[in-house]
Amino acid sequence: MSYEVLYYLMALAFGAGGAYVLLKQSRKDVNGVGRKLNDELARSATRHHNVSLALMLLAGDEHREKVSELLKESHEEQGE
Repeated sequence: MSYEVLYYLMALAFGAGGAYVLLKQSRKDVNGVGRKLNDELARSATRHHNVSLALMLLAGDEHREKVSELLKESHEEQGE
């Protein structure tokens, strides 16, 4: 084997290793974005529930029915 072939084999191995590391890191980055998105969606639903509950608790007896209808409408619009 000549040194030139050995040099090309080493360069190929180094390049393949670098490509593997790059692909592995990019996959971790994409998975991290997906995890953050799912966490934010769950927090958003929790915030909506907390705000709805607070409004219902603050509404007087005469306004609870109207507040309830308004909250149903806003929740149905988000689902569309």
